[in-house]
Amino acid sequence: MIDIDSGTIEVQGGHLYWEAAGRGTAVILLHGFSFDCRSWDPQMPALAARHRVVRYDLRGFGASTVPSGPYRHLDDLRALTDALTLRRPVIVGLSLGANVALAYSIAHAKDVAGLVLASPGLPGHRWLTPRPPEAVAAYAAQHGVMASKRFWLEQPIFDSLRDYPDAYRMVAAMVGDYSGWHWQNSDPQQPGPDIRAGLRSLRVPTLIVSGNRDVAGYREIAEEISVSVPQGNLVRFEKGGHVMNLEEPAEFTAHVLRFVDGL
Repeated sequence: MIDIDSGTIEVQGGHLYWEAAGRGTAVILLHGFSFDCRSWDPQMPALAARHRVVRYDLRGFGASTVPSGPYRHLDDLRALTDALTLRRPVIVGLSLGANVALAYSIAHAKDVAGLVLASPGLPGHRWLTPRPPEAVAAYAAQHGVMASKRFWLEQPIFDSLRDYPDAYRMVAAMVGDYSGWHWQNSDPQQPGPDIRAGLRSLRVPTLIVSGNRDVAGYREIAEEISVSVPQGNLVRFEKGGHVMNLEEPAEFTAHVLRFVDGL
């Protein structure tokens, strides 16, 4: 067991719920769409034994407030680092969280020590199949939130989870608790930096993690980011899919620890 502090910080239009543990280098964990900060349960003990680890619910998810006006996730992250005095953190993001981490690092590169991007997306990528979040949003418009939660869990990005019962139960619990706000409302999130244009000028050590059982679009994005970011390094998980930190938690945590310690 580890001692975990928790609290909220005020941001324009609401608040963010956070949890923190450990001492040392700051490591911030950002969850994926429809998830919340519980998705990092397997990583918290090992990371907190050597570092100051902070996880929080992105705006619109978990115990953080839903959007009530214009906002940007990268501005929320900046507010968190200022409020908790997190100097030059390593930022670890999964899926949506990886996108937030990448946007933040392009906007504030000098304030980031390193990046771990697990199953990242990339604006402008040419998807040959419907992009999973857009597919479920279209479904929700016709069938409502409860049916859409089932439809979301049936998406191919979660196929590999069925081989990991504990991981599947955790994901299903988080999706079950998700409010579905983004499927019922127009998200007032404001544009951030041009991520694709900023990749080649990003001077931040970056570990990109991709699962061989993820859908093709996300695997293609991981490859593109790894060859575009000057200090990018790609690691592929042979057995893992989209949610590698839950499917192969020990291996994922080991990669993160080696990366952070190597900085």
